[in-house]
Amino acid sequence: MRFSPASITLTLLVAACATGGNAPSTTPTSTGESPAGDTGSRKSDMALTTHQDIRVQRSGDTIIYRGRLTEQGLDALRNTADSPRVTTLLIESSGGEIVVGMDFGNWVVEHELNVIVDRACLSSCANYVFTAGRRKEIRSGAVVAWHGSAKQPGLLEQLNELVEADIASRGLPPQERQREVRRARRANVKYLTGAIRKQDQFFYRVGVDEYVTRIGNDRYGVRGFFYLSVEDMAEFGIQEVTADKDYADMEPKALAQRIGFPVTLIRLE
Repeated sequence: MRFSPASITLTLLVAACATGGNAPSTTPTSTGESPAGDTGSRKSDMALTTHQDIRVQRSGDTIIYRGRLTEQGLDALRNTADSPRVTTLLIESSGGEIVVGMDFGNWVVEHELNVIVDRACLSSCANYVFTAGRRKEIRSGAVVAWHGSAKQPGLLEQLNELVEADIASRGLPPQERQREVRRARRANVKYLTGAIRKQDQFFYRVGVDEYVTRIGNDRYGVRGFFYLSVEDMAEFGIQEVTADKDYADMEPKALAQRIGFPVTLIRLE
């Protein structure tokens, strides 16, 4: 199954939060798997499935997480990691609402976890989970891809447009519609202001330059997702990354086929 680029757009996820709605389900159901070399047969291993195609599985000192980043998913991680101590998070995720993504990232930092990416770590997963890992491994054929953050230009305007379109679709009387639009705009400003403040604190904590999340869109004109070589990631403070030697030379069509849509490699000038 494939990720859907339309449903994992950062602005849509932010808008869902700001309006109190539910972000669309984005990650296909996965049966999960144990890390290489681990059969998952030990008595300490356990697995549980949470709502909306989120799967959390423990295998020894590794937690495997597959699905969107949600509050329910984070609760499942916390419960699964209680005892004994885990050292590694293996993740496959299309991202999620940005504040929840930061909560995931802060949890990774607090537990000093290594992060392994299987297949894809996109959007908020790339922004906040991957960057939070002590050591970071991108498995063969997998990709870490960005497409913006709480600071992306025009985000507030896009939020307001989305909210206003949603309100217009409800068929409210004109005065009530105007009140709802004003209320939603205030909520968007409050939400985004808080998200930016929290994001600044997060990136300061992990020692990463936030611009990594949007340089492909801002400077190189990429309209969708982009990824960086291991060497270029280091320019933004993303250290301790291992990947295949040909990570920056993956065949574009094959990569798009694996995850369901194009991802553009950018090389820093």
